[in-house]
Amino acid sequence: MNIERLHIRIMITCSIVGFAKREALAASYSLEAIDELEQHGYIARTRYGHYYNTKLAAQYLRKFITTYSPRLKVAEMVELLERAPEYVVVDIETTGGSAARGDKIVEIAALKIRHGETVDLFHRFVNPEKPIKNSHIHGITNERVKDEQTISPVIHAFKAFLGDLPIVSHHIGFDWYSFLALEFFRNGIRPTNPAACTVLLARKYLDSPRNNLNVIAETYNIPLLNHHTADADAICANEILQLIMKKATAQ
Repeated sequence: MNIERLHIRIMITCSIVGFAKREALAASYSLEAIDELEQHGYIARTRYGHYYNTKLAAQYLRKFITTYSPRLKVAEMVELLERAPEYVVVDIETTGGSAARGDKIVEIAALKIRHGETVDLFHRFVNPEKPIKNSHIHGITNERVKDEQTISPVIHAFKAFLGDLPIVSHHIGFDWYSFLALEFFRNGIRPTNPAACTVLLARKYLDSPRNNLNVIAETYNIPLLNHHTADADAICANEILQLIMKKATAQ
């Protein structure tokens, strides 16, 4: 299915639950409220002037993405990573916590791993072209990224780095299914890479009071410098993954 047909299917799905023209919405919302909903990304307008609920569209798209990159069970993740000579461990930082509400990527860092060793690194900042709400978490401001590339050239460069390799992150549902794979679709790339999650793997193979990246790192004395920067978090996630794989293969 091409990207244009995918967009049509998203709009059709959303029409069941509230696909309407401005006049219809105005029966329930003021014009000012409609403008505000659109400005903040809760609704979007099609080329034909209809509105659809972007949150519902994003939920549908995440489900659709799994037809290309199915969600694996823990045992399948272990088997995938044992068989793969190379894979990529990634972390991202974003403007906020919800792609469904229009948040965007501001940093991507990824390590290419071969037989447990880092052989290549990808690291880019991104101009999201919108206010960054999460600066207090990761320290990335609009001023910091104003001269950086926008997401389209960066996501194509990341795809060239990733290729068809498996992708791993600490919370794959956020990094991959909600943000990176969504940007693949927006830029005409099918997100077919198999995916694994160190959070799910940690629940089975590690004994940590919580499965947050920093808590696991502290529990197992894994260095984590500059938490909530994508490069530091990707490095830490890979160290956690290597620990998990040792425990998994020993069982």
